[in-house]
Amino acid sequence: MPSCTPSAAAWPEPAVAITGLLAGFTLSIALAALGGRHLVELLLPLTQALIVWLDNRFAILFLGIDHTSQDTVIRLRVNLLRMLVVGTQVIQPHPKGWLEVTTTVGAMLQPLTIGLGLAIAWPARISRRLVRAALASAGGLLFMLIDIPLTLHAYVWDMFLAAYDPGHFSPLMTAHRFLHGGGRLGIGVALGAMTILALAQDRRCHRPASLETETKPFSAGS
Repeated sequence: MPSCTPSAAAWPEPAVAITGLLAGFTLSIALAALGGRHLVELLLPLTQALIVWLDNRFAILFLGIDHTSQDTVIRLRVNLLRMLVVGTQVIQPHPKGWLEVTTTVGAMLQPLTIGLGLAIAWPARISRRLVRAALASAGGLLFMLIDIPLTLHAYVWDMFLAAYDPGHFSPLMTAHRFLHGGGRLGIGVALGAMTILALAQDRRCHRPASLETETKPFSAGS
């Protein structure tokens, strides 16, 4: 029986690729502009639970969507619940004290938007593109559930470290700097590429060699 193994999707013609990219990213950006804020709002209750799970030394006073003069942001306001040690400094909670940080909704949507745009843009049948879009959307949503609470928590910690222990090494801040410095762009591209490769259309089939026997007439001598 022939065996088939998926091969890498063939590269499209440049004109087809450019047209597909324009169409895919136009659609994904439009979807992000129309529904991105509502999507983030739906994720905020779970985001709040994850932030408390990450660090229960803070009480969340406010977590929601807000508008600034330039952008739409996720705003987090917290208060310290118990004593905190940062470097050599001991920080005591204050009943009227609070910290507030923000991050843009657009930044949080970036991996989902890029992954979805690439999944739609790569040439294929409409049904295959829809399956890719569903997979890219699921992956982007899962990443947002990690990215939003991690980013907000990192901004809170950054305020403490900047004030009391600027040279402190923190895995949380390392991951935060990676994402903030272009990591979300790379994750979005990787998400789209993995979706395309997972549903590669071309398959190479290998037919096993068959043993052929040649029969020759046999005649008995007289």
